[in-house]
Amino acid sequence: MTDKPLIERKLRRIEIFLKEIESAKAPDDFQAFSENIIFKRFTERNIELAIEQMIDICKHFISSLDLKEPETYSECFEILGDANVLPVETVDIFRSMAKYRNFLIHAYDGVDDSITFGIYKKRLGDFRIFIESVRKYIR
Repeated sequence: MTDKPLIERKLRRIEIFLKEIESAKAPDDFQAFSENIIFKRFTERNIELAIEQMIDICKHFISSLDLKEPETYSECFEILGDANVLPVETVDIFRSMAKYRNFLIHAYDGVDDSITFGIYKKRLGDFRIFIESVRKYIR
């Protein structure tokens, strides 16, 4: 059974992480962003934490709906798209987010600052799409 209060708590955490990023005094251009190690790491960490909440929500849905067990975190989103929990057209966006989270966690060859800056400037709305989609599904 889907634990709606648990999911809502996790969605609110994502909203908090986004508000923290948006309320910080942020550099407007890439050069200033890449040179500001404190803001850069702050942004990376909040994005990572928000994606972790998304993955936790995915894992909860997969378990509660008795769906196929994913082999990767990014596959979680595909499974939820196939189950009509998430809109199919958003799955690739969320899969990319899970992959980016892996880069942040494992810092394979270092994190590309331009990707983090791009997410910060242009893609924070993707988190809101996830939040809205999940809330619509659990209503």
